[in-house]
Amino acid sequence: MNSLNEKHLLAIIKKSGIGILILDKNLNIVLTNSWFIKSSGIKEKDLINASFLDIFPELINTRTFKSIKLCLDFSQYSILTHTLNPFPFPLYDNEKNREIGNRIYQYLHIIPISIEDETDSFCMIQISDVSQQVVREKLLREKMTLANQREIEAQKASQAKTDFLASMSHEIRTPLNAILGMTDTLNETELTEEQQEYLTVLRNSGKALFNIINDILDLSRIESGKLEMEHIHFSIRDLMKDTISMFYMKAQTKGIDIKFNVDEEIAESIAGDSTRLQQVLINLLSNAMKFTESGRISVNASLGENKKNLIISVEDTGIGIPREKLDSIFESFTQVDSSTTRKYGGTGLGLTITKKLIQLMGGEISVVSHVGIGSKFSFEIPYEGFIKRNSDIHKHWLNLELPEPENFPKCNILLAEDSEENIFIIKTFFRKYPINISIAYNGKEAVTKYKSQKFDIILMDMQMPEMDGLEATREIRKIEVANQIKASDSIPIIAISANVQKEDISKSFLAGITSYLPKPVRKHEILKLMYFYLAM
Repeated sequence: MNSLNEKHLLAIIKKSGIGILILDKNLNIVLTNSWFIKSSGIKEKDLINASFLDIFPELINTRTFKSIKLCLDFSQYSILTHTLNPFPFPLYDNEKNREIGNRIYQYLHIIPISIEDETDSFCMIQISDVSQQVVREKLLREKMTLANQREIEAQKASQAKTDFLASMSHEIRTPLNAILGMTDTLNETELTEEQQEYLTVLRNSGKALFNIINDILDLSRIESGKLEMEHIHFSIRDLMKDTISMFYMKAQTKGIDIKFNVDEEIAESIAGDSTRLQQVLINLLSNAMKFTESGRISVNASLGENKKNLIISVEDTGIGIPREKLDSIFESFTQVDSSTTRKYGGTGLGLTITKKLIQLMGGEISVVSHVGIGSKFSFEIPYEGFIKRNSDIHKHWLNLELPEPENFPKCNILLAEDSEENIFIIKTFFRKYPINISIAYNGKEAVTKYKSQKFDIILMDMQMPEMDGLEATREIRKIEVANQIKASDSIPIIAISANVQKEDISKSFLAGITSYLPKPVRKHEILKLMYFYLAM
């Protein structure tokens, strides 16, 4: 078979049925193809070596541009769906639609390209036309509107779909765990440059499939209308820092000073729903940024007088809210007046959603505001902090520096797993480390071995025959209680599961697991988490 040369590969790119745009690290366009040239209406000579922002200045503050920057700066792969990012590029499928401004609906893959032993990195943007798909979705929504009288049947169908997706997610993640696990292992072997390129494609494809699975599950949860609060440990300081960072660029553009403060008495780790808490903060910060032209925005976290409530406030120096409107701003579709809508935009749903989320967390929100001076939104939610461990290894286990295999703590591990493929992968991960592994093929066997042997950590699969991981974890925790073992001295049980729905994760924590790793499990993640518990 003849090999493909550079001329062949360029021809494939040029004639591809999707749009391709490749940028260098300086955001210059270095390659494009016929599909993109035809759809954009821009000549190739005007595109090549031109600055991306000179050609598409309208994209400067968009999700598309931020994803491109993350790709070039941090090699982050992104998928931008048409529902979240309908018209990233000014592309049209014919001249008639160009004249009336009818853009193509687009689905973007933003892919980092880096070559081993080379310092240069590139960003490839793949653009698919999903206009027909959008039309079909609109028709489907119209049909669903006509079927409102069958609400009960639809709810049953939705539940069946959710169960199916959960089942399919588990079935897909199990072999995907093997695929990504073996790519990591294969990467540690001696490979030619060509084999390394093949492995990179395999790894990137596996990651893409992983992202698609997550997107499908998220869509299913949204469509089903189910919203359950998580109860997990997280760092309020890291959450504040990450959330505020999203607004730094816009604040800098408007000349606004934005900052946050977390009182020292608040524990490093607190319990709650970090995702929903961040959503609340984003909503409040978005409002503050929208209605503040100059001055400052500050976010503060403190404890209430009884030390049982966490109080978070978002204060701005914006336009303020009239006193007579304060009681109605949390109602749906409500803004201060029609001129506010015309000037600043928005649907008026942000504060309504924010209030409902806070109430689901068991809290309340209030506002103090003065026209022309600014507003201060404060909410109070239950606080559950955790005492610092006698270890200063790091605030977050993912940031730990993993020691070399010979310096890794010696330990005995119980692996409860019924899949021979997954057992092989875990053994492969640990083959260079002083880790002694004992295997239990079901929950019942895991409990029996726990009773008779001393282990440092248990790795527990959640779905196993005879007795599943949930029941096995409950039994182990019962044994610890019966033996009067303190919670701080209890054995760490790390759940390794393909079940990633929130209700499944919540059930696992309620059963008594210590940490949760979703499949596909990465080698560095499981070793860092184990090291975190072993070094404490």
